[in-house]
Amino acid sequence: MPFDAPFNLGPFEVDSLGHISPRRGNTAPGFIFCWRGRSVHARLVLSEGDGCRLTLRAGLGRIPSTALNRDADQRMRGFATLRALPRNLPEKWSMRLMPDHRLRLETDAAIDLPITVVALVAALSTFLLDLAPYLDLLDEIGVTPTPVWAD
Repeated sequence: MPFDAPFNLGPFEVDSLGHISPRRGNTAPGFIFCWRGRSVHARLVLSEGDGCRLTLRAGLGRIPSTALNRDADQRMRGFATLRALPRNLPEKWSMRLMPDHRLRLETDAAIDLPITVVALVAALSTFLLDLAPYLDLLDEIGVTPTPVWAD
């Protein structure tokens, strides 16, 4: 069944080549997915003109409580490692320690519109591959993933 392009598909407009663009409106389309037990929130945010930014927010986990951990030094080692981590992150990545000791990583990147779904998945995959060594480090120092709904 052929479609008359362009047409709307949820929050996106799809052109005759299958490229997607966020529809103009108040809501930036987004979705949540999990990778290695962590949630990643992705959004396509329209900017001035025809520009668009892919914003990513990843819940990296939580520093374990001393009440739940038999190794009292692990928490202090974790905080020491986290103090050094931000200056070693890629440019445009920022990490914050939340009041409840959850870690959040945020970044964004310009993307050209319209974009194919394949190009969007490739951009997300590149981010996840870049994130992998940092998750390895966080796993090593005992940062535990938090449920998706907590981020």
